[in-house]
Amino acid sequence: MPFTHFFARPGEPPELTFERLLKKYEPKIVSTVHRYATAYARHLRGAADWDDLMQIARIAFWEANCLFDPAKVDRGKTPENVFIAFATATMCGRLSDRLRKVSKQTRREAHGISDGTVEFPDYSSVSAEKQLHALVDDFFSILSPRERQYLHLALFKDWDTKQIAEAARVSEHTVRSWKKTLRKKLEPLRESLLQRH
Repeated sequence: MPFTHFFARPGEPPELTFERLLKKYEPKIVSTVHRYATAYARHLRGAADWDDLMQIARIAFWEANCLFDPAKVDRGKTPENVFIAFATATMCGRLSDRLRKVSKQTRREAHGISDGTVEFPDYSSVSAEKQLHALVDDFFSILSPRERQYLHLALFKDWDTKQIAEAARVSEHTVRSWKKTLRKKLEPLRESLLQRH
């Protein structure tokens, strides 16, 4: 049973009940969209469309309404409060998914790596370390600070996983996860290097 059945006035059609519910919680929807748009703003370079995000949030609100069952709310809890928490979580998930996709697409377009090609300048008279720095420099903006730290220590300092974990004060498992995500992000560079040779 959707939440609108619980929220409905006697004899009120479900469409009007949902419109009333949506109007009541529109500020919550707007603040959720604003929070996510702001959090992703530096990654998107203005690529997120506010109307698109609002539509995604409203659809997620509708999905939450359809999936919510007031009968399953624990005793002592207000069904409306539980519904709003559920609806907010649903909106956050949908917005996060959308913004991650837009962010990934924006990064690919900004770095010209969507087609998997990378330009390689001639560095024949430059040291190997400077050549490596130049190759990965274009990719630094898509790496997290920890991934940059891992890359610097592993590639340029030749540190092993244990040394990096001790220096960063994290577990070796965490360092291996940095390596894994780093490899995924640098895959276009790797493919271009393989094609070059």
